[in-house]
Amino acid sequence: MSRFAIRFLPLILFAVGVSSATFAGPIPATNKKVYLLRGLTNVLSPGIDQLADELPKRNISATVANHLFWNSLATEAIQDCKSGRVSSIVLVGHSLGASAAVSMAEQLQQAGLHVALMVTFDPVVRTTVPDNVHLLRNFYFSNGVGTVVQRGEHFHGLLQNVDLKSNAELGHVSVTTSPSIQKQVMKDIMAANTRCR
Repeated sequence: MSRFAIRFLPLILFAVGVSSATFAGPIPATNKKVYLLRGLTNVLSPGIDQLADELPKRNISATVANHLFWNSLATEAIQDCKSGRVSSIVLVGHSLGASAAVSMAEQLQQAGLHVALMVTFDPVVRTTVPDNVHLLRNFYFSNGVGTVVQRGEHFHGLLQNVDLKSNAELGHVSVTTSPSIQKQVMKDIMAANTRCR
């Protein structure tokens, strides 16, 4: 590795947002696990961090990470579900993190596992909801960078695309921090109990 790369490695890592943290709190009664995936840089998904702070207060285990780590998080989720450490899986993602959440669900589907809930905030890549998702709620702006999530051919769950274009107070970043949307997402997380196996 060049001296230039070594000198600027901390800055590069910060810009890419490779931090990941698990907020376990007390041992949850439901064994529900929420994976929260940030977008391009960690600082542009503030509502993801708000959810990560709130979930342990409700005895729900949560892991927050940059979208780049979806593959290792999917592997963790598969192991935790198959071992019985986790009984229900929830995926929440913003921007590129929304696309990463869909990729995680696809990997869980290949392992024969179910996702109780997926929440996407303004996904920037057109995606199709995998068949193993029980409920997907997508908050997006049709007049911005976001897009709808498409129904898969064999999808039998509930898909709700919520177009927020008429709300001039919200945008691609602030959609994650909207009090009314945060309240809805928390309500959905609390109700999500579909078993992963």
